[in-house]
Amino acid sequence: MLPLKKIFFVFTRNERIAFLTAASLTVASLAAVMSLLVVQATTVVPAAGGDYTEGMVGQPEYVNPVMAASETDLSLVKMIYSNVYDIADNIAVSPDGKTWTVRLKENLHWQDGEKLTSDDVIFTVQSIESADANSPLAANWQGVTVSRASELMLQFNLINPYAFFGDDLKNLYVVPKHIFANTPPGNWRLSDYNLRPVGSGPYEFVSYEKQSDGTISAYHLQAWNSYFGTKPLIQRFDFSFFSNLDALVKSFNAGQINGMDNIPPDHLAAIERPHDLFAWRTSSYYAVFFNQSRSLPLQDPAVREALSAAVDRDALVTLALGGKGAPEYGPVPEGAPYFISIPATTSLYFASTTLDAAGWNVGTDGFRAKTIQKTSVPLVVNLTVPQIDFLTRTAQALTNAWESIGVTVNVSPADPQSLADNAIKNRDYESLLFGNILGPDSDLSAFWASSQRFFPGLNLAIYQNTKVDSLVAAARTDMNDASRTQEFASAENAIVADNPAVFLYSPDYLYVTDKSVQGITTGFLSDPSDRFRNIGAWYLNTARVLK
Repeated sequence: MLPLKKIFFVFTRNERIAFLTAASLTVASLAAVMSLLVVQATTVVPAAGGDYTEGMVGQPEYVNPVMAASETDLSLVKMIYSNVYDIADNIAVSPDGKTWTVRLKENLHWQDGEKLTSDDVIFTVQSIESADANSPLAANWQGVTVSRASELMLQFNLINPYAFFGDDLKNLYVVPKHIFANTPPGNWRLSDYNLRPVGSGPYEFVSYEKQSDGTISAYHLQAWNSYFGTKPLIQRFDFSFFSNLDALVKSFNAGQINGMDNIPPDHLAAIERPHDLFAWRTSSYYAVFFNQSRSLPLQDPAVREALSAAVDRDALVTLALGGKGAPEYGPVPEGAPYFISIPATTSLYFASTTLDAAGWNVGTDGFRAKTIQKTSVPLVVNLTVPQIDFLTRTAQALTNAWESIGVTVNVSPADPQSLADNAIKNRDYESLLFGNILGPDSDLSAFWASSQRFFPGLNLAIYQNTKVDSLVAAARTDMNDASRTQEFASAENAIVADNPAVFLYSPDYLYVTDKSVQGITTGFLSDPSDRFRNIGAWYLNTARVLK
């Protein structure tokens, strides 16, 4: 028998070609079969590795849970530090809702190797409560005392039961006592640790880059290998900082960054690079708040009802937000805890007939007036609006709708900072187009309780309703989920029935990434920085493992 090599050379030229073709097909078929068997026997899973850079408009100043207030600082805090729920092994609530007992997990450490104990949690709370620290969290911790039971156990004691205290614990990110104990809270803002933090979260600080003028251009983190929770898959997480949105988008288009946070809808068209767009529902909403004490027409319930009915919220979401948001009809935005669907009438005809029935008659000039105590009172809405593009578009749409039913509208643009410092502080407006941001618990008291009508309260409508006050107060202390939900619903319906504001829409939080990152899930965000609460699920690399 001839060897295979010799047989091959016995073949004619055409036979050799046929043989090689058949052999190639056989090898390719075997490879395809093997590949198919591998695919069937394995599955793709996220794998560790890779570098990711997010671009942000802003600057880090206080990467410190006690003092962080800006979106930039809060985002970095969520990456570097851990909250009480993260480090807790168990949280128990007393039947009266006044005592919350927390037991910490075993073997917790800071990123410098020091032990993390109940003393660190107590120190954090006491620092927040210190007037010298000037912490933005101070109001949430009034009337709360905390005591040590052991190295791993502590108790929070409240003067009154507070149904939403669990949310306060989820937002209590703990600072290391051994770092700050010898520094007076009033001097914390001078500490180098505000930019070189030592935390206990999934990522640890590596370095930052600072320009000659003091501007921080980049901030570098890496996955902390000793993290007690689910370890993040992206190994290096960097931030690049920009002075404006145009520069941010330009950097993304150039491939210099992988993602961009908090992108307004009107900047999406400028993105030229292939990308993914993630949208979260948020706790913020915009409305026109009525200061009835400054306007006789707005004291008429029929006028407020008609102004609300005349607004097409769906069209407004498209016009003002590019469709990236939800229409709103009440004080709790869609997706937030305790949101209820509120029936609403949107009709120019209904709005017009409501005003007709209330005696607001259309004159020869096409606008309405009503005789009150023998005096003709024109139906005028003086609307104060921050000079922000999407709010300017909103104001124009409102003007068009209200003028179509015979209402005279005067729009007063205002610088946002000046508006906050003066008109809002002094409640110096008749109607105000502005936004509210509810907390993670949707507590209505800050915005609708009578006690919050004047500065520093946030009741922009200067709204007063004793029934609502009672319902909101009851909900805050009600530890029963079912009855608390009903109290919220009753309060929301009562507020809407009074029409103290025209609720308009809730903008989505928009996050843009290139095609490299996976594992991002959307839902509801009470704060933009909460996008990092599931950072451990983000990944850039994959691997195949046996099923």
